Amino acid sequence: MREILPEAEYSVWIASLKGEVQYKNEIPCLVLYARNTHIAKYLRKYAVYFQEAAAKVLNFENSALIDIEIEALNTNAGAIKNFSAEDVAKSLETAPSFLASGTNANSQLLLPLRFNYEHSVEFKYSFDDFIVGPSNKLAMAAAENIIQQNSITNMLFLSSRSGLGKTHLAQAVGMAMQEKKGKMPMNVAYLTAEDFTSQFIRASMSKDFESFKRRFSVCDMLLLEDVHFFHGKDKTQEMVLNIIKSIHSRGGKVVLTSSFAPKDIMGLDSYLASQFQSGFVASIERPDMETRFHILVEKSKKLGLVLPESIAELMAKRIDADVRMLESCLQNVVFRAKVLGTAITEDIVYDVISQVSHSQPALDLPSIVDLVCKGFGVTKQQLESNSRCANYVLARNLAFYLLRKHTDMTLEEIGHGFNRRHSTVIKGISALEKEVSKESHVGRQLSDFIEKVEKRCCQIKQN
Repeated sequence: MREILPEAEYSVWIASLKGEVQYKNEIPCLVLYARNTHIAKYLRKYAVYFQEAAAKVLNFENSALIDIEIEALNTNAGAIKNFSAEDVAKSLETAPSFLASGTNANSQLLLPLRFNYEHSVEFKYSFDDFIVGPSNKLAMAAAENIIQQNSITNMLFLSSRSGLGKTHLAQAVGMAMQEKKGKMPMNVAYLTAEDFTSQFIRASMSKDFESFKRRFSVCDMLLLEDVHFFHGKDKTQEMVLNIIKSIHSRGGKVVLTSSFAPKDIMGLDSYLASQFQSGFVASIERPDMETRFHILVEKSKKLGLVLPESIAELMAKRIDADVRMLESCLQNVVFRAKVLGTAITEDIVYDVISQVSHSQPALDLPSIVDLVCKGFGVTKQQLESNSRCANYVLARNLAFYLLRKHTDMTLEEIGHGFNRRHSTVIKGISALEKEVSKESHVGRQLSDFIEKVEKRCCQIKQN
């Protein structure tokens, strides 16, 4: 860490760490304790470094065998020692024999700039639980094809708005490749564009670009999500292009996802943009009613109940937004019925829809802008202004996000409504999604506000 952080930052963030090694199901877990939650949150993005360092100290070839937890120091952890390699070595005295062998107590806790993407990723979604309909049939077929040894393409680009299934399909590809491991060993790398960028920046700080590229040298399948995040990052884009070309040259394959079609992602190098479009490009649209009906039926089975056909049909008619909201409403309906100790009735469904659902109402730019302005205490003129005031920027980005999600307006039309270019709309939406995904204080506030706005959207429709 001393090699990639200034001494002052190292002293503040790293030197004050305390830690201990625990064993969970005979797997070593390095638990690091920071002085407060702020430091703990900051350090979580360095988890892969700590994992690699611990692997070196423990003399493990595969760092995936070591788990890392970073927590805020509390009163119960006050007696924990300052972390060192010697402490780790001593803790191995009670370790299972296959872990303790070969450990060097004199090893130093170094943090080499290398990553291991070869370990098995625990994918959550599979092809079996993906409900196919007219809106996603092409994307599903393309995803199933690319896992075949004789696939028609080695590059797949999946695009859709939030909550429609692109992550599901990307993970399904990864899971399918892992299940083939016995017959056709495949090394699958799965990460977001933001993770890639963050790790590339650290490699840049150490001026070790070749080592960074070698981390992907054994990758047969690269799954890279949210590639619109590369917008405007020239050096990162160059590295992405080199890695994709390298993977393809070895006969490997690449699956990319984005909230936008390749042609809509501005600020991309022309060669990278061409690479994104060189394979099969498939978009996923909002599911039709029949598909929504089948989704509800299948999801209800996973929740351990049989949803009455009339209830499933009612929900499919009323909730015509994204799949994620469909699942959320279903879970709320089931939960309410269990709490009340009754069967699922139409009254319960209507109650949930009125409070949770944001069924596609007749929304337009003025109504969304009005809701956002009231929530943030700003005016429409301030949203359209060139001011970089943080409150204005957040409100503007939220308006971009809601318009993109709940209207059929194009990116150009959204940008025109705020005197912006459509590339600015992409950048704003990406920034908001990033903040929400981090679950930061601001991110949680945005999530709460989005939920409140969408409830209000539903009320607009009902009125």
